[in-house]
Amino acid sequence: MNSRNTFWVKYQIEASKKDEAASKARQISIEQSVEMPPEVVPESSKGKIAQVHKLNQTGENSWEATILFDTQIVDSDPTQFLNVLFGNISLQPWCRLFDADPAYLSELLHGPSFGINGIRELLKLPDRPLSCAVIKPVGSSAVELANMALQFAKGGIDIIKDDHGLTDQISAKFEERVKLCTRAVREGEQLSGKKTLYFPNITTSAIHIQERYLKAVESGADGVLIAPQLVGFETMHELAKLGKVPIMAHPTFSGSYLVNRNGIDPVFYFGKLTRSFGADAIIYPNAQGRFSFSTEICIAINRSCHEEFDSIIPAFPAPGGGVKLKTISNLTKQYGNDIIFLIGGSLYKQDAGLIKASEQFQNALIRHEN
Repeated sequence: MNSRNTFWVKYQIEASKKDEAASKARQISIEQSVEMPPEVVPESSKGKIAQVHKLNQTGENSWEATILFDTQIVDSDPTQFLNVLFGNISLQPWCRLFDADPAYLSELLHGPSFGINGIRELLKLPDRPLSCAVIKPVGSSAVELANMALQFAKGGIDIIKDDHGLTDQISAKFEERVKLCTRAVREGEQLSGKKTLYFPNITTSAIHIQERYLKAVESGADGVLIAPQLVGFETMHELAKLGKVPIMAHPTFSGSYLVNRNGIDPVFYFGKLTRSFGADAIIYPNAQGRFSFSTEICIAINRSCHEEFDSIIPAFPAPGGGVKLKTISNLTKQYGNDIIFLIGGSLYKQDAGLIKASEQFQNALIRHEN
């Protein structure tokens, strides 16, 4: 199916009959390549019209179309690749982006710089599931947030990240927050006796995000949090290529793509697309949380994050929501050890305080260490 001059993309199409599905598949191929009636395409561009390679029925009114695109219409531009994957056709209610050629993804994109093995090396933790706690909420001062980070680090949490709503608000300016929280985490490490990583949120405009990235690194942060749907996937990709610290991707603003019948398949979105654009750890809505996927989808996302294809190394899946102390054992059995459990509200709700709650969380994970 694949050659050096083409790459394939799979779409799910809603149609009641095969001729309708074939017509819609042809519409995708034209819309996502030359975007004009084939009969008026100039001779020089006719070879760039995408071709419907396969069309298979997958349900009563569901079809899967595999379409071949000429690599020259992307011409090594990652943003143009996204435009070809799901540009104008994303406006059609009957079309869903399902998968794309992993060989081409690997050829075009850098992927994670650290991935699962790199983050484990930073923590010196080769086997067990990892914990991630969140400092919040918006409106807290930098001193208050640093105190939360200190308590989490004292309790032995593996990764502490900013809430994705913390940016550069006057209540906790970015540079002050990062410096105080980094210092607090280093202090907490001395008391816990183990390494803790701090990931500040650097999400901002594309013009300023590299400056925040570099300031975070300069201040001693161990990684960064980015919302690729807000800043742009290629922005995250360019930062990932710098390779100074791991990137954790947050899914805010992606819901309309992922939870409707049209849009993007979440297994592809998190497990292949977000990872290929450079995320080392990928947050997604866990089953039984307030923004939940099904357990089956979560397992499939995890599996997709773990699968290595060509040069794209595995990334940590990081389910958030629905993670509680009492669910850790069952979740680990379902998801395996190469997982980051993102836990927020349930730690804050513990009467014993953040340090004790963090210690309990860590003890639950240590029981799964090989």
